[in-house]
Amino acid sequence: MTEAVEEQGVKKAAPVGIDLDRLAATFADFGLGVPAAITELLGGGARSFRIDRVDGPPVVLKVFNDALPYATGKETYASQLLRDLDVPMTRFLASDETRTRMPFRYTIANYLPGRQVMTFKDAPDVGDLYRQMGEMLRKLHTVPVSGYGAFDADGLHDPVSTNTEYLARRFAHGIGQFRRYGGGEALAQRLEAIFAAHADVIAESRGAVFAHDDFQPHNVLAERDANVRLQLTGLLDFGNARASDPICDLAKALFCSEHDAPGSTPHIRAGYGAFDHPDPEAALWIYTLVHRVTMWMWLRHVGVILEGERHDLMGDLEAMAEAGAYTA
Repeated sequence: MTEAVEEQGVKKAAPVGIDLDRLAATFADFGLGVPAAITELLGGGARSFRIDRVDGPPVVLKVFNDALPYATGKETYASQLLRDLDVPMTRFLASDETRTRMPFRYTIANYLPGRQVMTFKDAPDVGDLYRQMGEMLRKLHTVPVSGYGAFDADGLHDPVSTNTEYLARRFAHGIGQFRRYGGGEALAQRLEAIFAAHADVIAESRGAVFAHDDFQPHNVLAERDANVRLQLTGLLDFGNARASDPICDLAKALFCSEHDAPGSTPHIRAGYGAFDHPDPEAALWIYTLVHRVTMWMWLRHVGVILEGERHDLMGDLEAMAEAGAYTA
């Protein structure tokens, strides 16, 4: 995300479309003080800007492209669920989709110091950061939610009461798109059979919790403290957040983190600690299968995987289909 990468390059000039006087009026409306300077932060899907203020710490203005179906309210609602949690994270100060104050949709949030954990991947002590990530994720999972489902600006959207129903619905959509994008009928049928055979594992859920659903080294910030020890400094991006089983969310975090930061899994798991399930490894395994199906179809949908292209995810799914279940 853009809040993390100021050190990697900046544009010092005020960007086109953001007038400082109009920004000052917007800040006055929200009681956010007086903006003094605008610096574009590079990276990420949405354009983001560090706004230095005359009378307070900097904040981040994130501007959303109207071509993308992104609702700012979902992210602000999700972050509010964590408002009492002792975790450094994006905390939204304002959100506006009306285009009356500024000619675009935007959010304004606190500015978080540090860089993406991903940028420390070659540091000899990066394992400590991954352990801290596990501890942070465990804290997120202490926040209960009343049902399973996706968030929107007003709360849970079309929630269900059981993990069985929620995962069945989520997997049915994913495997349907898997077929549509050419994943192969025989493989799809095999994956469906494996999912059905793990119904008892999926049913063993202790309840829905806040699930970040994109918890990985690109969405967590860190820096070295006065003692030169790596410390997490912020959690970003609640665009995928939902109410889910905590082990399902842990499986997604391990899956994504291991892809970007090989070797991170044992450190994240050590930080997260033991979890309550009669067959924890089988649970992680079947949830990983669901996440791999979903990731493959999403990457096909957005054009990262081209039609007919062989991707590592397909090999992973074929190996899981052949195994049929978790094996030590």
